[in-house]
Amino acid sequence: MNNLSVLLFGATEISLISVFGALLIAIIVYLCFVPVKSYFIALFAGAYIPSFKLISIKNNKLNVKDVVACYILAKKSNLDITLKQIESIMLSGGNASEIIKALKFAEDAGISLSLKLACAIEFSTKEVFSIVKQSVNSKLITIEDIKAFTQDGIEIITQANVSVKIDLFNYINGLGEEELKSAISAWVVENISKTSDHKNILKEPNKTLVSNIDLRVITKNSMFKVVEINITEVNIGRNLNTEKEIQVAEKEKIYAQIEAERMKNAEEIKELQMRTKTEQMKSAVLQAEAEVPAAISQAIKEGRFSVMDYYKLMNLQADTAMRRAIIKDNPDDNGDDEGDDLL
Repeated sequence: MNNLSVLLFGATEISLISVFGALLIAIIVYLCFVPVKSYFIALFAGAYIPSFKLISIKNNKLNVKDVVACYILAKKSNLDITLKQIESIMLSGGNASEIIKALKFAEDAGISLSLKLACAIEFSTKEVFSIVKQSVNSKLITIEDIKAFTQDGIEIITQANVSVKIDLFNYINGLGEEELKSAISAWVVENISKTSDHKNILKEPNKTLVSNIDLRVITKNSMFKVVEINITEVNIGRNLNTEKEIQVAEKEKIYAQIEAERMKNAEEIKELQMRTKTEQMKSAVLQAEAEVPAAISQAIKEGRFSVMDYYKLMNLQADTAMRRAIIKDNPDDNGDDEGDDLL
């Protein structure tokens, strides 16, 4: 009887040791798979996460520490975001922490921002928190070198500062900053073109150029809401009237040069014609003089002109040539001696 009792007691003891050993092994194995530190951090932060859920997060190859931190942040921010939603965001490559901060900032600013829209902005820009801040705090956009001519021919060069806020609900599909600049520039250019006197722009630029701009039309399809537009700089550029005067003067100068060249060419042509005519006359004289000896020779042969008559003619020519030479050497002579010689 005693031996049986001892055997039963030994069997019971072995069973207890086996159970205790198995339990200890199970605990060790469990602790190897469960991120104990993250488990207790979440527990003490009031964001309890079951251990099997942590194991699932770890199996999804996510950073358990980051997931737990985001879940704690969502709980402390009193946001209705589940652990599963945080996992989905991080598995999609989004920054869950930035999304949670953006949602909290929007809630504090009284902006109704859904998790779906916040995720869409984050996935498209990776700057969801910065964009949400810009929807609350205005941003300044500068538009430089807006140029146009007034009706009195003066070029106006302006610069405008545009204070804007991001419209979260049109941010994904809305037109960007460059399109907004183009729309405002087009409106300012139109107002400059309609101004009859450029002095009005210099005196009251904002009233003349931006007071009639319809902000609803400009921001209809834009990702921005325009808060205010101010003309910060106005400069005078080209003067079309002066340029026209210069162009007219240049044309007149060219016409005058053409006319002077034409008259010069006409004078040169006239002079050339006179020279040609003179040469023709000289040629005719020479031709006539060349015919004289032949005519004299013919007259002598026919008996109409004797040799003595020929010598007398030659003497007369020589005497005439001598008298002409004397007259050239004495230009003051009035020709009285010639009369005396003839007598």
